[in-house]
Amino acid sequence: MPPAEATWIRDAYHAAETILEYGSGGSTCLAADMPGKTIFAVESDPEWAESLAAYFAAHPPTSPVHLHHVDIGPTGPWGYPRDDSQWSRFHHYPLSVWDRADFQHPDVVLVDGRFRVACLLTVLFRASRPTAVYFDDYGDRPSYHVVERLVTPQETRGRMARFDLEPTAVPAAELSWLMDAFTRTQ
Repeated sequence: MPPAEATWIRDAYHAAETILEYGSGGSTCLAADMPGKTIFAVESDPEWAESLAAYFAAHPPTSPVHLHHVDIGPTGPWGYPRDDSQWSRFHHYPLSVWDRADFQHPDVVLVDGRFRVACLLTVLFRASRPTAVYFDDYGDRPSYHVVERLVTPQETRGRMARFDLEPTAVPAAELSWLMDAFTRTQ
């Protein structure tokens, strides 16, 4: 992540109590080193999730980290599904963390993993209070801009966009493309 975006995330994390990350790594370690936080990090790559868990076991974090591995089938680099043979599991990546018994509503969400459009939509429809979402690579990838059918970014810095989401009901007229978003890897 470029320095300007990393600083933006660090500032957002400082102001938050509960952080949800779609995708895990350096930002997870950043959050874990801050006192008084609760972090949930969703990950599709089982080897990466195991290595991060081992890192935290060897270097106990200041704040609790709940690593949430989601089995979407075999994955390749960066946790991408190797193929669509397990497409019926893809929707679990954005949704299942919200169904954990220990889940806490996030103040801040970083979307920097798989199924990014579906991740933002999940926050939009599952949030019960205002929630800030930082969407990495948004500026670089026009395919993500489909979300602007429902919400627009409040601010962009470099390639990242911030969305200030309010609780929203699923709009019936948008249901077709919304459902498609949960089976696309981008």
